[in-house]
Amino acid sequence: MMKQKLFILLALLPLLVAAQVGDLPRSTPAAEGISTQAVIDMMDSLMALPECDIHHVIVVRHGKVVAELHPAPFRAEDSHTLYSASKTFTALAVGIAIDNNLLRLDDRVMTFFPDKRTRRVNDYMAAMTVRDLLMMASGVKPDWTMRDNSLDWVKDWLAKPVDTKPGSLFQYDSMCTFMLSAIVQRVTGFTMLEYLRNNLFGPMHINVADWEMSPDGINTGGWGLRVQAETMAKLGLLLLNKGNWNGQRLVGADFVETACSRLIDGGAKETVPATDGNQGYGYQVWQSKWPGSYRADGAFGQYTVVVPQEDLVVVILGMTFNGHKELDCIWNQLMPGMNAAPLKPEEKLQKKLEKRCANAALRLPKGNHDSNKKDIWGMHMLLDNNKHGLKSLLLTYYAQLQMVRNDDSEELFDLGHGEWKYSPLRGEPVYSIHAINRMRGFKHGFTAAAAYAWTSPTTLEVRVHYVDWISGTTFQFDFEHNQVTICDTYPNSKPETVHFNGIRGY
Repeated sequence: MMKQKLFILLALLPLLVAAQVGDLPRSTPAAEGISTQAVIDMMDSLMALPECDIHHVIVVRHGKVVAELHPAPFRAEDSHTLYSASKTFTALAVGIAIDNNLLRLDDRVMTFFPDKRTRRVNDYMAAMTVRDLLMMASGVKPDWTMRDNSLDWVKDWLAKPVDTKPGSLFQYDSMCTFMLSAIVQRVTGFTMLEYLRNNLFGPMHINVADWEMSPDGINTGGWGLRVQAETMAKLGLLLLNKGNWNGQRLVGADFVETACSRLIDGGAKETVPATDGNQGYGYQVWQSKWPGSYRADGAFGQYTVVVPQEDLVVVILGMTFNGHKELDCIWNQLMPGMNAAPLKPEEKLQKKLEKRCANAALRLPKGNHDSNKKDIWGMHMLLDNNKHGLKSLLLTYYAQLQMVRNDDSEELFDLGHGEWKYSPLRGEPVYSIHAINRMRGFKHGFTAAAAYAWTSPTTLEVRVHYVDWISGTTFQFDFEHNQVTICDTYPNSKPETVHFNGIRGY
């Protein structure tokens, strides 16, 4: 009987994980007072942005999802790393700890870590509070390399000089948010992810989440949270409703309202016209240029935008180096289509929108299914030294790319032609952060989607996307000159051309 119950539980696990997708009620733009054409225009504008891969878009009005876009190979059920949009969840954890009388905004940071004190504490460090960390106004000059070299982030950060009066100057620093995570762990006895699961994620039915950890087991706080896109829509609704979720108070209303307001100037110079980068900052929440709006914001275009006056939440997750153009698509295309009352059904436009969303896809390699040079398949390519840390590549006869690293670990990607094929990832996806013990804490594994095409008899393009992460890699093979150009999909990545020695057969 026990074995039978275990079998049933294991069979239901995929359904339990996927059950989070589709949690929020669904509607249509017109029924919720949004022009369907405005939604189409925004989606089209996002997909047309140069040097930008859109992975997920969700539009929510009056608590209902009215449109969502998950361009292939990305899928609604795939998790996505948030970079600094993780910070807003950290702020909420602090708010919950305050509600539970475990913490106060005016508590001094040093009082939580007497065991980490390495030298005499100056007056500024002694004065630094939880509120100062929340506002990115610690007084510590940001050091973005510390996490790459330190094994004890709390101790080494507290040893840094505090040159500016805490609370007086905005200096964006992900280590401030990490320190908040460390404080939450100190006062609760749980990692921040565990604390959020118990107090926030559970009631909100957020059952797919993992979070990167520091070398000594503290959730990174300022980055590294991985969740599904619909979770970000839920975050937006929780902020919109000031910490209330379906009638249940999860975070104090005063704390959420303050967090989402302008508390400090945000460090960027005011401009005319205004930009989304200089509207100010709250508690780990950015102000946006549309009046009254604010957002969770992460590197490479991870946004959850809340417009309270319109009862609107928009989630955009993807890969770009100029995310403010994505925000402009909301302001310029979507917002003019907002109406106070429901619109008459727009059936033709609704079908057009649904078709757009269903057929959305990132660029596939274009070219032939095969090469007339049959000896290329099965070629084992031994690579010269390269910054990607690859030892060899192999194109198998079964349309697969085998990638062997210098440490002899390997990946095997199934390759689709005219379609994406999915493969479990054995190791880690490409990542722009190089902190010590990076990727620790991710427990759900990763998935790659890959496709190929022969652009000529001797040139082959292979594109790989890590669909439950953010990044990817493109390989351009030139078999006439025995070289391959490798480029990661991060916007600031530079292509690397590597010579190889090809061995026929394997």
